[in-house]
Amino acid sequence: MNIVHVIEVVLAFGFMIFIHEGGHFVACRLFGVDVDEFALGFGNILVSRKWGKTLYSIRAFPLGGFCKPKGGDLSGSSAEEMYAKAPEPGEFLYASWWKRVVIFLAGPGMNFISALFLVALLTLLIGEKVPVEKPILGFVPPESVAGQAGLQKGDHLLTANGKAVTNLETADDLFPDYGKSVTLSYERNGKTATASMTRPAKPQTDWALSGNFFLKLLAGMGLGPDAPAEQDWGISDLAPAIVGTAALGNPARDAGIQDNDEVVSINGQKVGDWAQLAYLLRNAKTDPLQIEIRRDNQIHTVSVSRIYNGSYKAIGVMRVMPAEEEVKKVSVFTAVGDAFNFSTSKTGEMLNGIWKMITGKISFKDNIGGPVTIMRMMYHQAAQKLEDFIMLVAVISLMLFIMNLLPIPVVDGGQIVLCVVEGVKRHPVSVKLQLAYQQVGFFLIIALMALAVFNDFKNLFLEVHNHIH
Repeated sequence: MNIVHVIEVVLAFGFMIFIHEGGHFVACRLFGVDVDEFALGFGNILVSRKWGKTLYSIRAFPLGGFCKPKGGDLSGSSAEEMYAKAPEPGEFLYASWWKRVVIFLAGPGMNFISALFLVALLTLLIGEKVPVEKPILGFVPPESVAGQAGLQKGDHLLTANGKAVTNLETADDLFPDYGKSVTLSYERNGKTATASMTRPAKPQTDWALSGNFFLKLLAGMGLGPDAPAEQDWGISDLAPAIVGTAALGNPARDAGIQDNDEVVSINGQKVGDWAQLAYLLRNAKTDPLQIEIRRDNQIHTVSVSRIYNGSYKAIGVMRVMPAEEEVKKVSVFTAVGDAFNFSTSKTGEMLNGIWKMITGKISFKDNIGGPVTIMRMMYHQAAQKLEDFIMLVAVISLMLFIMNLLPIPVVDGGQIVLCVVEGVKRHPVSVKLQLAYQQVGFFLIIALMALAVFNDFKNLFLEVHNHIH
């Protein structure tokens, strides 16, 4: 274990906590709410100092922190304690309901802003990376649009709708809108040919096709039943079937697959490239899969059961990124725009995942990780590349943004619900109801944390037990 990477992980945790609690602190002071203590970490106080009315402290366990307003809130005080007497100026409950909403929003909001800042800064300093490898096709599924158009593995794409194709990621004309067509020219065995492909209409969910306005609205927000799977387009680049990352806490890693392993076969079928690997993983009929890997010129066989990730069954592996990339410098406006698109897209993916867990489409058991898993992921990325580590910190910040806004009692989102109800009713929710709400919140949080910690140690045990030497 590298102590430098450990320090990086601790500092990153401290940064995310400081940003979140700092948002609450600034909002409190903005609205005249005094803060009794602003702390990084939990447990015994290591260092503290009082400035003005606030005690600033660093505590023994760095996996948390808090901003304690005068008079308390439901995250650290019971409703009975808070409402035992009439609120006084400077206390949290003395602030109007909408000011308390802003105070609660400020913490998660700062997590979103910090993610935006990190991604924008990284893009500005490093630039946009574009692969420069030749646009040569990898495995083409025969039932895909490209396969039905006659394209094959090894075809070298030349143009798409008359525009030169330099790589598959930047050739926008390769992937037309739904119902539109593209004409390709390509080279095969020294000869040039053409192919025309039409993208089928986008599949619609039952809710989107219904005559119910409310159901259509929910479908437009991405909620409700899944749409039928759309036909695979079938365009992938030719890349080796080498694992770039076997993600922590996922089936592949738990079964003993490691970074840089080469996948040789799946259920006895030879794997020629990464596109074929992905195809075989998604379309296997039964689990577990028998996967042959090559490591240090030796063949090993592992048994892996896939989990549903919300879109398809997967084992948690990512490909090796292209060795050759062209870096394009971007303006501040482009960097901020790219960061905003990344942050909103990633937030949408996470919300969709949470919705699918709530509705039972994907398993809570297989998709909940705790602090051990998160810290191991951060350490793993810190040991790889600094930019990957920073991107992971941005993603975790977005996760904190979402998790803190869920309408669960005790966290910010749950307390926002109480404040909004108070605003609508023109008086606070009864202490009895708040206590019941608070107890439900504690039960949910404890249950989720217990599951997360169980998964942390289960995955750690499986990874160690199935480690291939």
